[in-house]
Amino acid sequence: MELRLLTPADAPAFQALRLAGLVEAPEAFASSLEEETDLPIEVVAGRLAANDDGAVFGAFDGSELAGVVGVLREAKRKHRHKAFIWGMYIAPAWRDRKLGRALMEVALQRAASMPDVRQVTLCVNAGSTGAVRLYESLGFVRFGLEPEALYVAPHFHDKLDMVYRLPATTAS
Repeated sequence: MELRLLTPADAPAFQALRLAGLVEAPEAFASSLEEETDLPIEVVAGRLAANDDGAVFGAFDGSELAGVVGVLREAKRKHRHKAFIWGMYIAPAWRDRKLGRALMEVALQRAASMPDVRQVTLCVNAGSTGAVRLYESLGFVRFGLEPEALYVAPHFHDKLDMVYRLPATTAS
């Protein structure tokens, strides 16, 4: 398994995996299949253009994309000390192989390399016990629960907010 930074050239594989995730686990994403099905490939490619404030990492089995995770620094000046995890997904055939842990570790390393970033946040479906266990084992702690945060017909799902504190650095 190869872990690497995704590039705009990976947009077709990323989009295919993301759409598969939206079908397989719609309650795990804030976006819906309807919102992303017709998203132009240029828009998807733009999401994959790494910069100083964010990146998307993928796990490849040969040429097949098995999992992804994004990390992005908050844009607002008063929030620049925070980054957040987005789009974490491992295809079912590759689960239970520690890919989620490996992807999260590279995302956290990337966040730690961003100047003055002190914490990384994420949101997870409160019913996703495996994902919550993974995040807690990496050092994330719960700080909030939003009841009925997500509606996927015919059910509401609670959202759990979690934070990971990076080692202290000198703030500028």
